[in-house]
Amino acid sequence: MQLRKIIGLAAILILGWAGAKAAAEPRIVSADGAITETIVALHATDLLVGVDTTSQYPPQVIAGLPKIGYLRALPLEGVLSLKPTRLITTEEAGPDVTLDGLGEAGVDVVELPVAWDVDAALERIRRVGDLVDQQDQANELANRMAAAIDKVQTSMANKTDARVLVLLAAGDHGVMLAGKETAADALLETLGLRNALDDVSGYKPASREALLVADPDAIVIAEARPGQFQPADWPALIHLKAWEDGHRVTANAMLLLGFGPRLPEAMQTIAAIVPESTAANDTAHAH
Repeated sequence: MQLRKIIGLAAILILGWAGAKAAAEPRIVSADGAITETIVALHATDLLVGVDTTSQYPPQVIAGLPKIGYLRALPLEGVLSLKPTRLITTEEAGPDVTLDGLGEAGVDVVELPVAWDVDAALERIRRVGDLVDQQDQANELANRMAAAIDKVQTSMANKTDARVLVLLAAGDHGVMLAGKETAADALLETLGLRNALDDVSGYKPASREALLVADPDAIVIAEARPGQFQPADWPALIHLKAWEDGHRVTANAMLLLGFGPRLPEAMQTIAAIVPESTAANDTAHAH
């Protein structure tokens, strides 16, 4: 009888420990593509229980996770159904009623600053590392990124001040021109490049006239989904000298504009298409 009591007590203790461990195990929802990429890069994927629709990379990892909708329109019930302990997102997330509701339900809502420069991007890597308890890995990743970024920036010595046109092919929103105060403009700044649309703020619908006036040294097409941009639909663009000379690239929008772990790759993607010397072009533009 005494043995039975001891075995029963041991079972209760083991179950209690297992329950406490399960309760303490983080269940994270990530609502931002760059943040999701960072969590995966830090080998903390097993903590993820859901992601938003901007989270698309790496596809083989993201494909198996529940989607909770767009980060600016998060559904309260949809997020709560995943029983998260923490939501990691950015200050762009919404609506407020959802974020407030999650907080009231006991979910730790973390809104990280939007990262639009190198220092902010590296700091966000470290912040995410803290949130998923992978501080050492985050520091290592940030240091590798910093070294790679420095290498790309050094390679730009003879390419700075080139005028670059960035177009965003955003599906239902059509093709947009990326002006100042955008992630696209911020990416150009990391390379010492100039936005060919320096008199435009935000994203504006593309037009034949705007493309002709821009007359850039290089052209970047950022696609939300592969194949969304069809060059044949934009004859004014493909007849620009930069396009005809091959100073152009089409790449994934999250890669280019996310300022996540692939920031060095994004910078190199643009650096590779910028012509070596733009002195003659600058003189022409001045006249």
